[in-house]
Amino acid sequence: MKIRRVLSLAMACSMVFNQPVFADEQGKNSSYETETVSFADGQDDGSSCGTVDESMAYLESIEVDKQEPVQMNMNEINSLMSESNGVQPYGADTDAGEPNNTIDAASPYNSVPYVKSKLTSKYDLYGLGMRTASLQSETDEDWYSVRLTAGETYFVDLRNVGLTDWFISLYYIRADGSGYFYTTNPEDMPVFSKKAEKYFYFDAEDTGTYYIRINNGGDWKSQMNYFFYVGPAIQEFDIEDMPTYGTALLFTDNTYVCDLREAVQKNTAIVNLSIKDSFISGTECNEVDKWMSAGGKTYRNTSGTGSPAINNITGASLGQLWTIGAKCARGGHNSKWSGKISGRFVCIMEPYPGNEVSF
Repeated sequence: MKIRRVLSLAMACSMVFNQPVFADEQGKNSSYETETVSFADGQDDGSSCGTVDESMAYLESIEVDKQEPVQMNMNEINSLMSESNGVQPYGADTDAGEPNNTIDAASPYNSVPYVKSKLTSKYDLYGLGMRTASLQSETDEDWYSVRLTAGETYFVDLRNVGLTDWFISLYYIRADGSGYFYTTNPEDMPVFSKKAEKYFYFDAEDTGTYYIRINNGGDWKSQMNYFFYVGPAIQEFDIEDMPTYGTALLFTDNTYVCDLREAVQKNTAIVNLSIKDSFISGTECNEVDKWMSAGGKTYRNTSGTGSPAINNITGASLGQLWTIGAKCARGGHNSKWSGKISGRFVCIMEPYPGNEVSF
């Protein structure tokens, strides 16, 4: 099955955003409109933005393995809800969600703090989009609630738990008292036994509140701050003042290499991008021509303006080996320059590289 469109993919022409767009607690997804924009040759036509339409269709067509739900009858649901009668012990140094040790005491997912909510360096991928909390004792488990939408594809992930049997499960309870669940519990999914990351994709069958459970699986060694994500399989993130890790002299067409191949998820598409001037030495120049090249294509700002906006880059993959170039449009400055990237990209959420399992 293919990933469905789970986010509004029509973007405004703003170059810097304050927050990434995650599924909200009301489970609302904005509608989208599209217009046809060509991004085929990466040439400068003076336009710095476009809508995310056909250029991102490949993200929606990528195949992922999806988990099917395990059905539960009313007796099994009742047993689940009575399993933990009352609040379980937890330490004095608690996280913001405590006490959330039963399904009735589940904390809102969106109230849990982020590890990293935006891309600010090429070292942010491990925590990007993830929330963080901790299990406080051997008998502690954490519950969260999140509202999801039927027919959409979601990604569930638990990481930063070492080679343990800690697991994440997701439950839905129907009005008649029956329900179903998805899980990475090694008792049900042996493939996750002693794995550093537990994850799955699924298509939501119902619109409503789902319950997230995180448990140590009887494999307690010590308190750990785990990272977890429950949200759209296709996700948006902002890039904010990310260094490009090199310098150029503005007197000539000087370039340097910026390697972002391991900085973001494997499947990405840029929504918009800008490069802010940073002068390492020499005088500032207000007319820096700058460009980015990768995959045989070059994307530029509007020559002679010093504009930070990189034109016609929508749809290009962010995770490439980029060549960054800059020069003074009038050839009057020999300053040492480095660029900082801001903007937005869309990606398919996936396990951290090296943590994949074979189903």
